[in-house]
Amino acid sequence: MNAAPRALSVALGGGAHALPGGLLWLEATASLVVADLHLAYEEAIGGALPLWSLDESRTALEDACAAHGARELILLGDVVHGTRLSEGAAARVTATIRRLRRLCTLTIVAGNHEGATRGAELLGECVEEVERSGMLLHHGDRPRLSGFRHVIGHLHPSIALGGDRSVPAFLVAPEAIVLPAASSYSRGLNVLGRDCRAAIAAYGARAGSTDVIAATASHCYPFGSIASLARAARELRFAR
Repeated sequence: MNAAPRALSVALGGGAHALPGGLLWLEATASLVVADLHLAYEEAIGGALPLWSLDESRTALEDACAAHGARELILLGDVVHGTRLSEGAAARVTATIRRLRRLCTLTIVAGNHEGATRGAELLGECVEEVERSGMLLHHGDRPRLSGFRHVIGHLHPSIALGGDRSVPAFLVAPEAIVLPAASSYSRGLNVLGRDCRAAIAAYGARAGSTDVIAATASHCYPFGSIASLARAARELRFAR
């Protein structure tokens, strides 16, 4: 895997590239992949709040699709935070989906937040998984082993920076690529925690062979494997 102290993209093998903003680019199909948008989250935590993040997310995806010349946009599950929305919020979400469909081919993969209907009533046609470039893309809420390299979201991986601060991160192993959450609300799963190791083990990945790539809005920062990052964190604590 190519790595650099700071990069505009990081090659992950198989024609997949980590991009700033937590986006994944698949060369062969010119597909842009984003996970865990959690649109209309504001309504779930308080109906009187404006849905400001919805327009922010849509604009970011429109800009990314234009910049990369995407032929396909894949929403990798948890597109919405919930399907029980007010009439106004539901209308805003469906209007956003219509605008995204005008950009290029839109493929929506269902996630656990899409509920029992798996999003069909609100988002239109959704699928459980898609295959692209020999990789199996699904949300990740139903882990399983297979002969494919998995591309999932769901886990919201991040690097804890101390206090309430964290930065979203990709997890990259031969067996799986985990995308960070596009939602700005979730701190996510600490990549150095036991829960993270257990989650990636469901796909056969191990801490020593799973790399961590932080993704800010403008750059990607490769940090080496989970195991090496954990050792560095321990050394820093002991050095204090």
